[in-house]
Amino acid sequence: MVGIDLSEKMLARAREATSDPAIEYRRSAIEDIDFPAGTFDVVISSLALHYVEQFDRVCFAVERCLADAGAFVMSVEHPIFTAREEQDWHYDAAGSPLHWPIDNYLCEGIRRTRWLTDVVKYHRTTTSYVNALMAAGFRIAALLEPAPPAELLEARPELAEHLRRPMFLLVAATKGQGA
Repeated sequence: MVGIDLSEKMLARAREATSDPAIEYRRSAIEDIDFPAGTFDVVISSLALHYVEQFDRVCFAVERCLADAGAFVMSVEHPIFTAREEQDWHYDAAGSPLHWPIDNYLCEGIRRTRWLTDVVKYHRTTTSYVNALMAAGFRIAALLEPAPPAELLEARPELAEHLRRPMFLLVAATKGQGA
C-alpha cells in the first residue's frame, strides 16, 4: 500500500495514525505518479482532485498503474459547491441561510477561496469528471451525491444543511470500457 500527498504535514498525520510497516508514504503530486503498469488493484482519492489542475492527466496515470479490472474510487467537492469562489450560502438579515447560490457552473477553471487558509481549487462540471474518466478507459460503476445518514442527522442536526445541496461527488470506476 502506498499513500501519496503533497503535504508533509498530512503524511506525518497519516504515519501517526498507523504503524503498519506495509504502508509506504510518498510526498508527491498525484498527477506525477509513475508506478509500473498494473501495480495496484485499487486507487482511492479522497477530497484531493479538485485541487489538481489537470484531472485528465490523473485519470490516465491512474488507469495505467491499475491492474486489469482495477478500481478507481474518488471523491471531490461537488461541482455545485465549487462553482463560485465564495462557496457559501446567501443569508437573510438574521443570518439564516436562504439558499446555496450557483453561478458560472459551466465556466470551468481556477477558484480562489478560503478554507482554513487561502486555497486554489479547480472547478469542473460533473460532465467533465465523468468524461475524463471514460476517455482514460474507465467504466463508471457508481456515481453518488451522498446525504448525511439519518442516524448522523439525529446526533448532529446542524448537518441537515447538507440535505439542501450536495457537498460531495463520489465516483467509482473500473478499468476497462466493458458494458
